[in-house]
Amino acid sequence: MASEIVLLITERRSRQHITLPSGKAPYRFGRSPECEYVLRRNNVGDRQFTIRCQNDLWTLEDEGSAVGTWYNNRYIHAGERCPLQTGDLIGLDTNGDISTQEITFRVEDIRKAESDNADVRREQDTGALREVDVRKKRRVLIGRGEDCDIQLSSDRVSRHHCEVVYKNGRFEVHDLGSTNGTYLDGHRVSAAALENGSVINVPTQVFAFTGGLLHYHEQQSGISLELVNVYKTVKDRNTGKPLNIVDGTSLAIAPNSFVVLVGGSGAGKSSLLTCITGSAPCTDGKVMFDGIDTKGNRNAFDAVVGYVPQKDIMHENLTVEQSLSFTARLRIAHDATRTEIRAAVARAIAAVDLAGREKTLISNLSGGQKKRVSIAMELLASPRLLILDEPTSGLSPDLDRSMMELCRKLSQENCTVLMVTHNMSNINLCDKIAFLGVGGVLCYYGAPEGLNGYFDVALTSDIFEKLRDPAQIELFREKYFTTAEFNELVTQFPEAAQEADKRCRK
Repeated sequence: MASEIVLLITERRSRQHITLPSGKAPYRFGRSPECEYVLRRNNVGDRQFTIRCQNDLWTLEDEGSAVGTWYNNRYIHAGERCPLQTGDLIGLDTNGDISTQEITFRVEDIRKAESDNADVRREQDTGALREVDVRKKRRVLIGRGEDCDIQLSSDRVSRHHCEVVYKNGRFEVHDLGSTNGTYLDGHRVSAAALENGSVINVPTQVFAFTGGLLHYHEQQSGISLELVNVYKTVKDRNTGKPLNIVDGTSLAIAPNSFVVLVGGSGAGKSSLLTCITGSAPCTDGKVMFDGIDTKGNRNAFDAVVGYVPQKDIMHENLTVEQSLSFTARLRIAHDATRTEIRAAVARAIAAVDLAGREKTLISNLSGGQKKRVSIAMELLASPRLLILDEPTSGLSPDLDRSMMELCRKLSQENCTVLMVTHNMSNINLCDKIAFLGVGGVLCYYGAPEGLNGYFDVALTSDIFEKLRDPAQIELFREKYFTTAEFNELVTQFPEAAQEADKRCRK
């Protein structure tokens, strides 16, 4: 009888379920792109462990990697095969202490399979969708305070931020003098009437209103980012004719993922970033956060986006703690107490692994440590999307790896991370790569392990050379239109497929 095993994978704060049908076994877990489940960590073996199923008996086997595999309460030996049952725990980097595990795989269930032809299925845990009936409560108070009907944890939310009221047959939203504002359908309001389909934004949280009900996700998560047929057109300085520097980009970035944007000089990386951040909006197409078009709605999302520029901007004669404290007073709600500010600063310092450097002058920090302070400044605002422009530029190889690992950690802590980089040495640590050709053309979007095979190169550096050739750029643009990532996008946004058809007919 066919069966399947359900694993709950926990990596820091990120949690997801995967279901493995017996008909597709064995399943290899490790860093190698040949593995069925790729673990993008430098301290994991190419083949860390394998899960097998024979005669409906599921087993775990360590593949002899340098990093031991932890099974329930002990390390298992290379080649040792252990039976799996519900409740068993597999861990990495535990040092014999379950409390320090960085990745755990818990057997949630072993059951009869629905279909043995299914691939590995992944389901990301998301927060529960909640609803509040405004008609019954008459007044719904939203804010950071413990007395609020909907309490939000972000320090950018005021203690009493806004309220939704039902009076005389009308629904209204009232801002209560908040620091960072209440937005209705993209416009900052002090008081406004609500209609079915209205969208209310406060920092880090979106509420949908319909039929007298407020809907929202209780658990905070990173933001999703969708680009559909995005163009940025400027005037060519030489010819005076229109020139596309972002040329019809369409892709979808999932919440809590770590995506790296790569391309040679003139590939339009910075131009695409300005379209996303809104500092120089796109000429045509859609940039959407959580499925909501930001055109004419940009201000409502300012509170959820953090941006770390290539050049660090900070006062060198301040300590790390002083610099972050001053930034906190500017970024978080004005009614935050000194205790709350100190707590926010401490969380930001811990998030970027600078504990012990609080009293160090900025001028005495290394280049990598200064970049971490820049990131901490943005984390004070609890962003759901963090954008970094060349954060590893000028760093040594070990610091480059450290920065990539930091970004991966942040993406697992309720923040989607988008990074621009030229350094490809630690690219395996990201979830997906967006590779641009000269002229702002998206030529690849997918997992790092599929990159060289997609472009048919032995060295990743050879891709840059290929994507300077206009003919090769068009070839790979059309190839991207056949990928699973693009096909998944067009199921939600058919206009992307229509634009692709036009391109392919040219």
